[in-house]
Amino acid sequence: MRTSARLLFTLAFMLLALYSAQAQEKGAQPAPNGEGFRLKGIDGKFYDTSEMKGDVLVVSFGASWCVPCAWESQAVEELKEEYAGRPVRFLWVSIEETKRVSNNILRHYAKERRMTVPVLRDPGGVALAQYDPTSTRVPVVVFFDREGRARSPVQRGMSQEISVYKQQMRARIDALLSARDTQSAAR
Repeated sequence: MRTSARLLFTLAFMLLALYSAQAQEKGAQPAPNGEGFRLKGIDGKFYDTSEMKGDVLVVSFGASWCVPCAWESQAVEELKEEYAGRPVRFLWVSIEETKRVSNNILRHYAKERRMTVPVLRDPGGVALAQYDPTSTRVPVVVFFDREGRARSPVQRGMSQEISVYKQQMRARIDALLSARDTQSAAR
């Protein structure tokens, strides 16, 4: 009995180590402070959410095969223009495996949709699982406050009515912006 338990423990440890090594090989790494993530963009740069403190961060996780993700990327682009000059950043993160969707295909996808927000890779959804471990549905939007903390709940899915969706997104972004402004005024 003890040999079976030891064997199961060893097997579980090896699988966890293999999964962790694969996640790091794919570029998905937790941010150094344990809050957020560090992912590589299709532009070759690394994006670390812990280095984006001071800004509200809106991170959309999606896939090129996902029709609602295409609608959502349009909404994100319009919101990016709307919030230009304000402390708000937007990122779009593909959860697709690089074997199925290469960086070149993802670049074409971004160009076709006229995406100007940074496009990052999270093969297998390792970073996404930190915020939405049970959902298999994309898009998923994670909001970070100006202190760099992810704020619940995540936004799941995208309605076909882009104006309603943008209104929901604005409400979340504005609340995160005003929370910092309120805190600063109280000091």
